[in-house]
Amino acid sequence: MHQAVLGWFLVGILFGIKYLPGLSPTIQRILLMVFSLFLASRYWVFRTFDTLYYTAIIDCAAMILLYLAESYGILIHVTGMFVNILPLKRKLRSIDLNRPDLPTIDIFIPTYNEPVKFVEITATACLSMEYPKDKVAIHILDDGGTWEKKNDKDPVKAEKARNRANALGDAAQRLGIRYLTRKNNKNAKAGNITAALKATAALQASSDKTLPVGGAQGQKSSGGELIVVLDCDHIPTTDFLKNTVGYFLEDEKLFLVQTPHFMINPDPLEKNLGTHAENPGENEMFYGAVQLGMDFWNSSFFCGSAALLRRRCLEEIGGIAADTVTEDAETSLLLHAKGYNSVYIDHPMVCGMAPETVNDFIGQRSRWTQGMIQIFMLKNPLFMKGLKLYQRISYFNSCVFWFFGIARFIFLLAPLAYLYFGLKVYNASLPQILAYTVPHLVGVVIVTDYLFGRVRHPFFSELYESMQSIFLLPAIIGAIVRPKIGKFKVTPKGKRLNEDFLSPLAFPFYLLLVINFAAIPAAVYRWYYMPLSRDTIIICSFWVFFNLVLVLLCLGIAWERRQIRTQHRITINEDVTVRIEANQQEIQGRIVDISLAGFRFIPTVEAAIKEGDYLTILAQSSTNESLAIQAETLRITKQGGDILWGCSFDLEDQEARRDIINFVYGSSSRWQRFWSNRRAQRISIIAGFFYLLQKGINGTARNLKGVAITLLYYIQRSGIHLWNGIKWHMQKVFA
Repeated sequence: MHQAVLGWFLVGILFGIKYLPGLSPTIQRILLMVFSLFLASRYWVFRTFDTLYYTAIIDCAAMILLYLAESYGILIHVTGMFVNILPLKRKLRSIDLNRPDLPTIDIFIPTYNEPVKFVEITATACLSMEYPKDKVAIHILDDGGTWEKKNDKDPVKAEKARNRANALGDAAQRLGIRYLTRKNNKNAKAGNITAALKATAALQASSDKTLPVGGAQGQKSSGGELIVVLDCDHIPTTDFLKNTVGYFLEDEKLFLVQTPHFMINPDPLEKNLGTHAENPGENEMFYGAVQLGMDFWNSSFFCGSAALLRRRCLEEIGGIAADTVTEDAETSLLLHAKGYNSVYIDHPMVCGMAPETVNDFIGQRSRWTQGMIQIFMLKNPLFMKGLKLYQRISYFNSCVFWFFGIARFIFLLAPLAYLYFGLKVYNASLPQILAYTVPHLVGVVIVTDYLFGRVRHPFFSELYESMQSIFLLPAIIGAIVRPKIGKFKVTPKGKRLNEDFLSPLAFPFYLLLVINFAAIPAAVYRWYYMPLSRDTIIICSFWVFFNLVLVLLCLGIAWERRQIRTQHRITINEDVTVRIEANQQEIQGRIVDISLAGFRFIPTVEAAIKEGDYLTILAQSSTNESLAIQAETLRITKQGGDILWGCSFDLEDQEARRDIINFVYGSSSRWQRFWSNRRAQRISIIAGFFYLLQKGINGTARNLKGVAITLLYYIQRSGIHLWNGIKWHMQKVFA
């Protein structure tokens, strides 16, 4: 009873600290962490010394597995609090572009098999970045056009590689930038960038200082002091260099400036559940909170794109590290160990694309999992020479986090082990649970919501991790058993899904749904026939209910919604003037969403316009350049009390393309506003749980309905084929 009073008294203190007005945010954050740490430590001591005892071999094995999974969760919670104790929010530092000491820059756009149009759009956006043109060189690094690829034994693959290489080379020449490739594909993306480092240094040393035919506005030759790395689908804003280069001028030991990856499209989980417009995206917790915490400890790391690196630092370690498939974090670890510094700027200045399907999403996360565990196994940051203690803890937390798949899988199965087989996985009474376990869990939720609530609801983390856990197990086990074996796989982007369909990864969740529902009668049976175990039955029943909610959500995710857009829209609300070309009438209004394909416009007054008419947007670019961009009106509709004009851009017009890209992607403030607006839509912890429960039920209903319709279609189709076969045989007989 005393422990129960103490536990819930501490929970009350946590609530008081969280909502106490006038308390300094720093003091508030530290106090919350201190009390949560005490609750977590208190619970772990209870679990270690009061609940672990031998009953039988199988019982003991199950009990130890659950205990280790819980201990892992507490470890991640504690190290996570340490990392995020004082997140560093840096202010943008725009530089004077007329300074004579501005460093020279090479922009690398690595590509492998992505559509040529993606690469060309990103390269075009790079040409509009604010920076002296004679100090910048842009390079397309084509790893799909290597000598090895173009001379593949399969003539079809070889021809495809040659055609793609020719298309990229033509695009580079048209834009006035460099096209680089290499002999083979050794070390994938890491090797591609390292080869480009050597190639550009050689170009600088050579007597040939010219660009390809059609050189862009007198760009520098090569061998830049700084390297910008942009994935080929990461389109930079015009102020990217202006807001980042200044940090290198202030710190000679700075090797990295990393910026967030802003994704214009929802990931498959957001898309299939329909949460994209209402809640922050999955990666925003990392870029909106975790990286800020790591930056305070000088531990923010390279994320593969949207970053600047100092050339001489990379050359000191032989280029991009290639011992793991997460070459970016590995490179940062090596350079931090050499005493170099990093900076993270929480301001989105690139716009990229998330994977479109659950299968591709899991493939990407499997690579991240494998790579971070490889780093842990091969270059354990806890023992790496040169790192400060706080850097060791920060990197340790980032690596060990990716073992979550094992812990989550155990949490999904643990209550079923008792209800089905009677395994004593958790030896505690209900009063003990209420005194130790529940206060600890409530404390974790309170602190997690405080630290990350604006970028990730606590139960969204449960969903994302549970959904991935089953499929990450092979990557985790493989990286533990054979840490030196790993292959970099490019994440597909820009897929079109012409219709809804069932993900091939859905089966495990159907199985979990069945066995969790079947656990209900198992619990009822044990309740009546094993009255002495009712405490454990209650605990496991609530646990199964929570897991059922997660499974329902996973089934909603597993039914893929169609995605027919290749250019994704983003919601905005910006005033603009358009001119109707047919009558030269200028109309005021606002654009409500926009993409490279077009936009939707709401006029403030009625106008004489019809579908098929052309209009011109009269606007200012982010660099205060006057833009006049032509568009065609495709449709005119009514929505509520508004009239909407659906308009399209002509991206095939080479002269207009750069202005269109500049208008759509040029302003970083647009992406910042989108993030800020979405993060402002916070919901309470309890409301968030029921919000997800509703999404899960709706998603599962959509899933089951889709599967039923699909089965009926195939049954009907099989019946038609059978009837046609019977008719054919009858005709043969009577003939």
